[in-house]
Amino acid sequence: MDEITVTVPRERPFGAVAGLVLGGVAARHELTLDVLDDLQIALETLLEREDDAREVNVVLRIDSGSVQVSVGPFEPAALAELDEEPGEELGLRRLLDAVVDDVSVDERADGCWVDLRKGYALAAQDER
Repeated sequence: MDEITVTVPRERPFGAVAGLVLGGVAARHELTLDVLDDLQIALETLLEREDDAREVNVVLRIDSGSVQVSVGPFEPAALAELDEEPGEELGLRRLLDAVVDDVSVDERADGCWVDLRKGYALAAQDER
């Protein structure tokens, strides 16, 4: 299993760095563009959640058949919406449920982390 950790400031332009790393990892593992797009939407949405002074960490883990992304730390209040059922509006829970297979919140010593999982098939296998 490959694991890559990126730490970036929460300022808006730096979120793109995490997206570029995700794109590079996706290319290396021959993920489809659909999987990459879904993960980038989820990542961008989470990175825009709060204006905290702390840096944010993005940990990517790729094994055969799935990509796991852990993002944090967040203040618990910034993720309160994830504890609720998705409503009619396009909120955080509904958006993440639409683009990834599994979403969970993990409370750690430094704050709350969001764990995402997305299954995939190799791009070369989709073309057959």
